[in-house]
Amino acid sequence: MEKLLQFFKIIIWGYAFVYLVCCLTPYISPLHFPPFTFLALLFPCFFLGMLVVLLLGIFILKKRSFFLLLILLLGYKNIFSTIGLHQSKQFTQQKSPDNIRLLSWNVDDFVDCAKQNEYPGCPLRNIFNFIKSTEADVLCFQDYSNYSKNEFMTSSLKFLVDTLNYKYYYFSVDDPCTKEYFPRRYGTIILSKFPIIDSGRIAYNRKHAPEHLMYATINIHGKEIRFYNTHLRSMFLGWRPENEHPITKPFLIDDSTVLTDGDKEEKLKYFDSVHVWQAEQVKQELNKCKLPFVFCADLNSVPSSYVYQHISSGLNDAFLQNSFGWGGTYSTISPTIRIDVALMSKQLNATQYYSPHLENASDHYPVVADIKIN
Repeated sequence: MEKLLQFFKIIIWGYAFVYLVCCLTPYISPLHFPPFTFLALLFPCFFLGMLVVLLLGIFILKKRSFFLLLILLLGYKNIFSTIGLHQSKQFTQQKSPDNIRLLSWNVDDFVDCAKQNEYPGCPLRNIFNFIKSTEADVLCFQDYSNYSKNEFMTSSLKFLVDTLNYKYYYFSVDDPCTKEYFPRRYGTIILSKFPIIDSGRIAYNRKHAPEHLMYATINIHGKEIRFYNTHLRSMFLGWRPENEHPITKPFLIDDSTVLTDGDKEEKLKYFDSVHVWQAEQVKQELNKCKLPFVFCADLNSVPSSYVYQHISSGLNDAFLQNSFGWGGTYSTISPTIRIDVALMSKQLNATQYYSPHLENASDHYPVVADIKIN
């Protein structure tokens, strides 16, 4: 019996040590310690495991289990950024007149814009119908494509501007593919029902990041608010050389060795390091902004990562202000994967948050938030 107790004590303190290392992911860049990429991704699992270890420790370690509780609480930064602790409430469709409604979404190229594949309930129509139902004032889309001169493809931009009445927009065209057999433009876009008075894009200073950080300053009832939108480097976890389409080639040249020869673990480590460089540039730009601002992004990084913590420092998170639980925004891997965010400067607060798990649409879930100026 004594040997069994000793065995459990070793297991308890060994697990507590691993959890303690996980608690360091917000503070130390994976550039210095690559395993933090995986520890950040798995933090929710380690946290749940630590709760079980704490319960075991109460019976086995008795008074010394206090130290396990202390170790558990040392992960407060990851805990409070990963788990929403506000009581979830019904999203009210009717907007308050002093609120702005935002829809941020990685739309996955609208999945399939071929006119021959349009039918009631197809992904394209489901995405369009949801956008219309939100009655959002501002749209921030990542992984966005538009086909403007192709009779066989639906122009999403024409539908958004003409049918849904988003008259003002700024489209950061990061890949202007003009080939006759496949004319489309790809990038990120901000659309608004209010006038855009200033806009621009900032190129990431690493060749590994062909997409840009874009912004649009919008005049909303006489108040200027800046909206940032970006898509940090895609990890291409499911990419294979045989799947390559000519349109994707400019985005893959710098990473071809990792993409063709690397497994998922190698890709995660490599692209997470790229995200760190991007996050540092994003934070520099946000710190320069003198206006109230909202930052929308597909970060491709979870809340317990250095990337999220670095960007979100000093900002409000729409999810954390209004939700309970993990709040996953990616349809595969795990329900704890929240990589799509709406962050805002302290002059702004999110009064509502909504991220429905839509079927037969993008592989990311939309993020809807009502925002109020303090």
